[in-house]
Amino acid sequence: MLVLAGELDGNPPPGLAERIAAALPAGLLDVQPAAAHFPWLDDPARFAGRVERFLTTGA
Repeated sequence: MLVLAGELDGNPPPGLAERIAAALPAGLLDVQPAAAHFPWLDDPARFAGRVERFLTTGA
């Protein structure tokens, strides 16, 4: 499972997202630089590229 977090997000902060990813079987964490709570709005191209990579490769 892919867990995405914005670097600047305060709720949940990236540290909590890291704990969530670690608790999931095959959990992956991606922290999007310079993004807050809505990373798909802060940098749509990077967000879409990351999701696409996960969906096509599982990584």
